[in-house]
Amino acid sequence: MKRVQERILYFASGVDSTLLKIIVCAVVFHLAIVAICIAFHYVNVKPEPEPIPVFEMVQVSQPKPPAPPKTQPPKPKHEPPKPKVNKKLPPEIKPEPEEKPEEVYEDPKPPEPEPEPVDDFPVDDMDLPVALESPSLDPVGSVDMDPLMQVYLEQLKKIIMGNFKPPKDLKVGRDAKTTVQFTVDRFGKISAVILKKSSGNKAWDHLSVRAIQISKVPELPFNYRAPNLVLNFNFTPN
Repeated sequence: MKRVQERILYFASGVDSTLLKIIVCAVVFHLAIVAICIAFHYVNVKPEPEPIPVFEMVQVSQPKPPAPPKTQPPKPKHEPPKPKVNKKLPPEIKPEPEEKPEEVYEDPKPPEPEPEPVDDFPVDDMDLPVALESPSLDPVGSVDMDPLMQVYLEQLKKIIMGNFKPPKDLKVGRDAKTTVQFTVDRFGKISAVILKKSSGNKAWDHLSVRAIQISKVPELPFNYRAPNLVLNFNFTPN
């Protein structure tokens, strides 16, 4: 029994010494690691950057040109004294006034008339033709004169002139003009025929109004949006 106790004590003492050694070694190892970490923290491993050269702007002063040597003006030589001049001038001699000749005034001549321009060739105004107006059909107010409207007005003009038949023996002036106003509705019906301007010949005016009243015209163009169209027809003997 005593031997067993001795062995146990021996074994316990051996275990305590071994455990103590292990603890001491662990502490020393950890302290060494901490020391190495601290050393790496303070040691700069990166290479130092190369210094950048700094160029200074130095203003080079140009050398000033040497000042010209001061030259003293030459001393004047002794000149002989100038003779004194008498400042008093002789009295002025006034010239005698010349006698002016008497001026003779002549009567101005009247300007000569300019010659009249001469034509290169003779012209007889009596033989010139007189510009006479021809029959025309014009809308009253602002109307869009598109191609369809122009064709429609030309068609109306031919129809009305076909119904205007004055007798050959009817005497009327060459510049006579009768203006008749009338209205055409959407379906081509003529209404409101009015004599707007008389030519001075009652027969000519009557035939002009009758030519419009008996005319049968087509419907208004489909692109004309107004309900009716007001027109003026000018009757002339040409």
